[in-house]
Amino acid sequence: MMPGELWLSGLVAASLQVVVGEFAAAANGTRTSPLRAIGRWLIDAVPTPLIELLLALLRRASKPVVAVTLLVIWLGSAALAALGGRGPLIVTLALFGSIGLVALWRRDELNRVAACFIGLAALGAGVGGAWLSPTVALATTLALALGVVVLRSAASARLRGMQRVLPVPQSPLPAAGAVISVPGISPLFTSSDRFFVTDVAFPAPVVAPDRWRLRVVGLVDRPLVLTHNQLHALPSVEIDAVLMCVHNPVGGPSVGNARWQGVRLIDVLAIAGVSRDADHLRLTSVDGFSAGLNLKLIEEGYEPVLAYAMNGVPLTRAHGAPLRLLVPGIHGYDANIKWLQSIEATGSAYAIDYAERKGWPREPSRMGPQCRIDVPATSANLSIAEHVAAGVAWAPPHGVVRVELRIDGGNWEECTLGTALGPHAWRQWFIRWQATSGRHYLEARAWGRDGVQSETIAAPYPGGASGYHSVEIDVNERRPVQERQSAWWLTDHVRGRVRTAKLGLSAWLHRELPHVGHRPK
Repeated sequence: MMPGELWLSGLVAASLQVVVGEFAAAANGTRTSPLRAIGRWLIDAVPTPLIELLLALLRRASKPVVAVTLLVIWLGSAALAALGGRGPLIVTLALFGSIGLVALWRRDELNRVAACFIGLAALGAGVGGAWLSPTVALATTLALALGVVVLRSAASARLRGMQRVLPVPQSPLPAAGAVISVPGISPLFTSSDRFFVTDVAFPAPVVAPDRWRLRVVGLVDRPLVLTHNQLHALPSVEIDAVLMCVHNPVGGPSVGNARWQGVRLIDVLAIAGVSRDADHLRLTSVDGFSAGLNLKLIEEGYEPVLAYAMNGVPLTRAHGAPLRLLVPGIHGYDANIKWLQSIEATGSAYAIDYAERKGWPREPSRMGPQCRIDVPATSANLSIAEHVAAGVAWAPPHGVVRVELRIDGGNWEECTLGTALGPHAWRQWFIRWQATSGRHYLEARAWGRDGVQSETIAAPYPGGASGYHSVEIDVNERRPVQERQSAWWLTDHVRGRVRTAKLGLSAWLHRELPHVGHRPK
């Protein structure tokens, strides 16, 4: 065979191996394939500063970039190995297949039988594919890829069919009041499809509600095992609350506000009867991710909710269905765990969660008052006239009491606040200002009941990003009015990500190593 044909045979054989892994996973009702299991293994193994760098630079594109990189390495290695003949190709595909099998074996969301079936199917397909002609291997790959689409579509339809009517909350919250009608301002409630998604799942686990159970164990008088129906039968509440990722830069998009419904955590803990010796909860998700919640937060007024609905509809898979924990006022990484399946009451000295293993502090990361300018956007070109600046602000768990804006470093001017949904939710705000010719710098800050937003510029590590959100705009009547000037906006966007990455690396280099407890023997 010519070198081009050898290269192609290796590429197609590796493609068949990857697709067989996806097909076997779909046939088992999961999306955890060899490729995705290796991706999660890589995320767990890579040093945290590198992960933080990727998140700062790529944000939501981080996991797709990891997946594409792994796929290119897998296919590229097979294509190069094929240039040496069938022997090196078989060895390469067997190596990747074995790595995939081990990665699957490590996944908590898979039982051992499923892990072996998926891994061995991909391993066998890779070795067998090396003996097929490129035409046959390609045709098989395309047919199986279509099968993956069909199986996953059918599985999604089945899950939608399992969704039950939500119970009526004990005290339904009233409908939201009047909203500030300014084009471009964030709505009072962030829709599910626009709400940020950040986690280490690779991919988000598929959980059938009829098979799911919530276990409450550890230092409790009455261990619990609750089904989906039993949880829904408990008295439920609604709460309007902001949820923000700890990696969100000031003014960033990884924050949203929703009306959540679920059962108060303290009610479930009361049924279980938590021992006085317990001061901490170890939380575990279906995929093995762990988080922690110190019980002193409840004493301080935080209101954790076992949430199963968001904006009046059941949680989606990406947002943690069938159950997640919501702790308003605490950053998402610390305790707001998705796909929750286990709550263990224990002592804080013995509770080590995923974030702590990755170098994050043990103390929960509390949200401080923050404010975001939605309108105008950086790089806008405005006319000489009166304009409106608007955005949202939040300060859980006690609420926003004031928002202020200043222009070009001048005096702070108080803004008009919109509807107050509750102390955990964000509030819209706006202010009118007179634009004069030239370039202008707008800054905003929020006041909570505990004080004003921090001016100190800080990286997300270790307690969340801080500083004032600002935008820079032009007022130039010789140019057309523009909401955004593309080149300027893109340059500023890239510069902001690089600045966040530098701040993050500096924070990690100068961090104090956290105390790590020890599990009892």
